[in-house]
Order: sequence, then structure tokens, then C-alpha cells
Amino acid sequence: MSKQRILYIEDNDDNFRLVERILKRMDIELDQAKTAVAGIQMAQAQPYDLILTDILLPDNSIQETHTQLLHPLRQVIGPHVPLVALTAHAFHFDEAFLLANGCDYFVAKPLHVVEFETLIERLLKPEA
Repeated sequence: MSKQRILYIEDNDDNFRLVERILKRMDIELDQAKTAVAGIQMAQAQPYDLILTDILLPDNSIQETHTQLLHPLRQVIGPHVPLVALTAHAFHFDEAFLLANGCDYFVAKPLHVVEFETLIERLLKPEA
């Protein structure tokens, strides 16, 4: 059985390393894309079990998030791959916007490690 693989679209290396440490303990492989365009290209090139994405990336603003990131990414990965917004942009209206525009879940930074691990485990758990 191959390891599960997650793509994290995140331009901040410190944020990436934190998530990488958490997922390494869970025996999950993690790839990084630093821009929306790179993330979409990586998702096209290989299948992922789950995708995490920051919202404010160097190549898109919060206003462009739907058209430049979420919609194209959802088109590539389809409806069955969980897409999780993992962002410090944690206002209530942002959460509603993200959930209405392609994200399955919203996780606010800073991460609560146990809650984050629980969510990842639940999303990657094979159907019984």
C-alpha cells in the first residue's frame, strides 16, 4: 500500500514546515506548491489524496481566489478529493465564501495540532 499524498499550496516556508512535521508523524507524504498556478499544475500532473491551500498567494488576491485558484483547482481534482482552506485569513465571511466556492473545509491559522490531525485522519480514512 502506498503512502497517502497531500499537496499543500503555501508560499510561506515556515507554515509549510509546520504542516510537514505534523504529517510526517502521520506517515503522509507532502508536496509544496508556492503559487496557485504551480498548485494547479501539480494537481494535473499527479493524483493527490487531499489538497490544502493557503488563500493569499503571490499570484492571486483574496478577490481572485475563486477564479484564479479554487475553481480551476476543483476542475482538475474533481469532487472526490477534499480541498481544505488553511489560512490566517479567518473572518466569518471568508469561511462562508470559501465553503461556497469549492472548499470542503476551512482551518484557521494558527493551527490547533490535535484538531488538524483529527481532520486529516477523517478525510483520508478509507471508506468502510
